Amino acid sequence: MGYALLDQHVVTKLAREGANLISRETPLPQAAQALATMSTNPVNFTDGSSRLIFSVVKVAATNGTANYNQMVIWQRYEYGSFPASSKLNGSGSFGPPEYTAPNSDNNTSLRVTNLPGQLATVPGGMIFVAEIYTHHDLITPFDRLGVTVPSTLYSIAYF
Repeated sequence: MGYALLDQHVVTKLAREGANLISRETPLPQAAQALATMSTNPVNFTDGSSRLIFSVVKVAATNGTANYNQMVIWQRYEYGSFPASSKLNGSGSFGPPEYTAPNSDNNTSLRVTNLPGQLATVPGGMIFVAEIYTHHDLITPFDRLGVTVPSTLYSIAYF
């Protein structure tokens, strides 16, 4: 159980660092490469066992448009081939690996409504989000004892 907690800690700290990097205007592909360089077990973006999803959420600021004062996914970047998708609920089509919204003022499918309430910001403001998924190998058969340890670890960080 200790290894699962340690691995979850690694995933959480890496997500936090990713959100911090992109909040300082590091281009999303460069931030992904930096995280890949500093990642450690269990996170490995090159072997198919992990996935990183950066999202930049912007509060639309153009008065009189469909998304005025709404949180929308403005940019997204995905890295790694682990089969997972963002938990942010924008329903738009985000062509991997890199996406920038061509019409974030009027495309209502880009709206995000499931961010924590305390993250609300003013029109034109941005929230930087990093999500990391990774496969977690169980080293002890806890399932035989009735204890469930997840095989996928997930963390999300906001800046």
